[in-house]
Amino acid sequence: MDVRDLRNHLILSTGNAEPRPEPREASSEETPFDQASFGTAVRKLRADRGWTLKDLSERSKISQSALSRVETGQITLSFDRAHALARALDADFSQIVNRMVRSDETRTQQPVNASGWRTVTRRGEGHRVSQNNGDYEYLCTDFLYRRMVAGIAELTAHSLEEHGPFVTHPGEEFLMVVEGSVIVETEYYAPLTLEVGDSLQFDSTTPHAVLAGGKKSARVFFSITDPRWE
Repeated sequence: MDVRDLRNHLILSTGNAEPRPEPREASSEETPFDQASFGTAVRKLRADRGWTLKDLSERSKISQSALSRVETGQITLSFDRAHALARALDADFSQIVNRMVRSDETRTQQPVNASGWRTVTRRGEGHRVSQNNGDYEYLCTDFLYRRMVAGIAELTAHSLEEHGPFVTHPGEEFLMVVEGSVIVETEYYAPLTLEVGDSLQFDSTTPHAVLAGGKKSARVFFSITDPRWE
């Protein structure tokens, strides 16, 4: 069981939906599990407690990198890890589900008139997030419905042991090395080394890890598509 099955079970047990018939193939009319809504619910519970990602990571034993991707709707969790996360938040799953239900009710699609927009970030004023494998500065974050997420990352992990599990998320990813040397590890290919000025674009559903080569950290410019707004 993963958290998607758990969420469906809890919606029934907390009275937020009519009982479903016996398991069958999902129809096109059924609402799929909303990873972004689950992540928003987790982020709100964490914020209510005044905790950073590092605080929650220490309590749940889940890496900051994984938690960040949970909160941004890029990955979901296994039952065991979701249970550990709920325990760490001193919450039960019904609290997360209730938050998800409220988020689902208020969440909207990209506005149809969202054209001609722009967003600006001055040097050094991006939204900063620290993870186990590096420090990230996300750029141009004030407009919520952009199809592309961009930023600059300082990579500090030099091995998969330091980085943690491979990352996978919907969409495509582009990166260009601006300082140092970078090693891209994937599940399907031999390690790829990139030097300053080299760039790479790939299907980010491929399990991957981007590491700093050599003994120093490395810096990359990255861009990731956000399929929620396509």
